[in-house]
Amino acid sequence: MEKISLISRLGKIIRLIRLPNLLIIVLTQFLLRYCLFAPFLYSGDTEVMSTLIDFSLLCLATILITSGGYVINDYFDVRIDEINKPSHLVVGKVISGRTAIKWHILLTSLGSMIGFYLAYRVRLLSFGLIFPFVGLLLWFYSAKYKRMLFWGNLIVALLSAMVVLIVYVFEFFWLRLHPDIFADLIPDLFWVGRLFLAYTLFAFLVTFYREVIKDMEDVKGDARVGCRTIPIVFGMNASRWVVSGLTGLTIILSGYGLLVLYHLSLMTVFWYLLVTTLVPMFYLVYRAFRSNTPEEYHIMSNICKVIMVAGVLSMQLIAISK
Repeated sequence: MEKISLISRLGKIIRLIRLPNLLIIVLTQFLLRYCLFAPFLYSGDTEVMSTLIDFSLLCLATILITSGGYVINDYFDVRIDEINKPSHLVVGKVISGRTAIKWHILLTSLGSMIGFYLAYRVRLLSFGLIFPFVGLLLWFYSAKYKRMLFWGNLIVALLSAMVVLIVYVFEFFWLRLHPDIFADLIPDLFWVGRLFLAYTLFAFLVTFYREVIKDMEDVKGDARVGCRTIPIVFGMNASRWVVSGLTGLTIILSGYGLLVLYHLSLMTVFWYLLVTTLVPMFYLVYRAFRSNTPEEYHIMSNICKVIMVAGVLSMQLIAISK
């Protein structure tokens, strides 16, 4: 391993666990709690909601499991990253492969233990099983499924959607601990569930076509180690059509959502989403057929991240417009 300064080492560790992505997860989950659940289900009376400590533990468990997934992904991707991103290598340069495995096990175990504590809090053991299952799935994704056609993209998209869905599931079972209130709020739960479904589907689709774009960016290294991603199996032109098709589907569904917002006279949210998500998605389709280099595909990937963050931040406007 290379000898590097402490500041450089910390920077690479932050890159290893994808700190900006973890912050986005925390932001997403807290906005879901305070901008969807609190105003639409409880009308500001949040006494029946999960405690702030327990909800914070849910976020902590999520980012611990996610961090463990990032670490083990970089462990299995060393050969690929040596070709695609040699300057970004952490495993093998800053920490050893053995240490990476230990960190994955530690982070996943801590996240799983917190998950089982939360399962005890909501009186549902099966809720706790979600966390070790996701940790195990991330291991198999990194070791095997990432290199398989379609499955790697699907798993990451599903796990991204789970970041949204786990909040609804947790709050649902917490509310179920209060049967009388739960019965009264069933109609509102249905309405809030539709909002959660919209954000879950949005996260799934944007993540799915972003993963295809990342495969296009990394095609050289992936091909060298025998991966069977969409760009390798079907070619770059076909991948452009896949990205455009999935983006187009997202545009159609988002357009329907905008029409609903327009008819509800939520014009601030309407214009915000139109400018910050719909327009960039059209631009993404344009770039899909104009980009040819890894640097250009990386720009497309960052556009997807901007779309995702913009969509997440729209929750604040929805809450204000209530």
